[in-house]
Amino acid sequence: MEKALELAEAMRDRGKDKYHLAHVLLYLHERNRMLENLYHKVERYFHSGMAEIELRDLRVAFERIREADVEDADDSALFVKE
Repeated sequence: MEKALELAEAMRDRGKDKYHLAHVLLYLHERNRMLENLYHKVERYFHSGMAEIELRDLRVAFERIREADVEDADDSALFVKE
């Protein structure tokens, strides 16, 4: 996976991503990382007896995902018209 991510970054940086596959791979990898982080925070929240500190961390993680969704919601450059 690390090699694929390195190649995707290189493709994007050199402008060699005609069909935006590198962009999609990088986006999905980052989204998966954020969702895994959220999953672990939910798990800690439930195991902590639903403590306030864990709830705050959970809300912060959720907001980061929401902000990323808003930023990428209108990325029409993702779609190639041929």
